Amino acid sequence: MREVVARTARPGRWLWAGSAGQALLLASWVPRLGGEDHGLAVVFVCLSGLLIVMAVVLAVTDLRATLVLTDDALLLERRWRPLRVPREAVLAVDGNIHGRPSWSESVVVTVAGRDRPVRLGGFEVHARVLIPRLQEWAGVGDTAPASEDSASPT
Repeated sequence: MREVVARTARPGRWLWAGSAGQALLLASWVPRLGGEDHGLAVVFVCLSGLLIVMAVVLAVTDLRATLVLTDDALLLERRWRPLRVPREAVLAVDGNIHGRPSWSESVVVTVAGRDRPVRLGGFEVHARVLIPRLQEWAGVGDTAPASEDSASPT
């Protein structure tokens, strides 16, 4: 089984609009390079050029991530730093606001052997839909079971 559960949103058209706005700002500062405020103009031209390049790179490159469930693992497929979490290593699935999936913006997966939980967010599917789906897939709840080491004898 290989089920695509969610994808991150595409970059919005605001990146292109921001690039156009920065290009207009750049064009307004270029004539001032030879004037009295030469230093300030150089700073603004450099910053505008840098922002234009960054916005175009973000708009052109595909930095989207896909959350995939297989029979034995949760996969976060992305260009850089893909993530694979084995099914048996998932201890709990909750939202970033504990006990309130409808209020949560991201999914928090507690994984055995990791110091910090894995936080998954920015998907087109809301966390209130993803949390129960991932809990069902992993067979866990929203809190990790107490380990035998931390259990106090009674």
